[in-house]
This record gives sequence, structure tokens and C-alpha cells, in this order.
Amino acid sequence: MTEPTMYAAGDVMFEYEKGAIISEIIDDIQRVGELNFKRRWIPSHTWLVTDETTGVEASTEGVARFSLSKYLDDPKCQVMACRPQDITQITISQMLVVADLLASQGLHYDYSGLVGDALEACTFLDDIIPSLREVADPLHENHSYFCSALVATVLNSTAQYHNVPPMDKNTVSKIGPDMLMEQFPFESRIFLK
Repeated sequence: MTEPTMYAAGDVMFEYEKGAIISEIIDDIQRVGELNFKRRWIPSHTWLVTDETTGVEASTEGVARFSLSKYLDDPKCQVMACRPQDITQITISQMLVVADLLASQGLHYDYSGLVGDALEACTFLDDIIPSLREVADPLHENHSYFCSALVATVLNSTAQYHNVPPMDKNTVSKIGPDMLMEQFPFESRIFLK
């Protein structure tokens, strides 16, 4: 397993698994509109690190705690750890409380919201009408999350990161892993594998 000193509670991890159907679909959706379709690494999944061995994610099983080894020990997964800029211990504590609360509620994965976001991406509706970015997708299911919406919700729940990019111009259900990785103020990005 990767050295625990390379990441800590409060970090956000991003993952891409080449060949996995969900990863490939999310990757293609996020690349819509890019001039150079394959120009950079684009994550298809994200989660919050809660301690040296566990995290909280929204996956097909719903919102739950999980062992980081699920991705770190999988040879097909590429993983990046990102440290939020100037994160404080108070902010980490706030994030962990919210993440624990969400993980304990038995929340589901937002399949229909993901489909709605894919339709909006393919039709460029959010680009044509930018104010749509601030409104939840009509297909979004209340009390359900996809991965990046969960992480954005946790980050946005803190005093330190409330309404920072990309949450300043987008409702959390419109934030994909790539948008979060590119626009949120991370101070470090380390490829773990």
C-alpha cells in the first residue's frame, strides 16, 4: 500500500481506471467540448480521505465509508491525492463531521442526476444558459449523491471553503470530478500510483 505520509484526513483523492465502463463514460462526458479530446488525465471518481486507511465516497453502493486499499491496491487504478489549500484542523474536523453524517444515512448513488448531467453536457445547455449551473439538474434525486457532488458538499459545508470555486458558480450536483480537480484551490497534487 502507498505510504500514509503522502495523504491525510481532509485530502481529496481522484481516480481513473482505464477500461472500466463507468470510468470511460464519465471520462467521455467530461471531455465533451474540449478541442484536444485526449490531452490530459481526467479523473472519473473522487472521495474524501477521513484517516490513513479510510475514506467516504459515493459509489454504486451509495454513500459509505470504505478502505482506501480498494483503489490504492488495485493495479488498474490511477490515483491522485490533493491537499486543500491552507486547510486548518478546524476545517478538517468540520469535514469529518459532515462526511460521517452523510455516510451514516444510507444515502443512494444519484444515477438519474448523472444521466441528467450527461444530457446537459452533450447539449451544452449549461454553456448556452450559464445560470443553469446554479440550479440542480431536474433529474437529480434528493438525498442521493454521485462522487464529486458528495465531496463538493463536504467542502462547501465548511466555513473555510464555502462558496469557493467551483461551488461559487455551480450547485454541487453540477460539479464533476474534473471540474472539482481543476477549479478547487488545492495546494498540492501528488500521483500516488
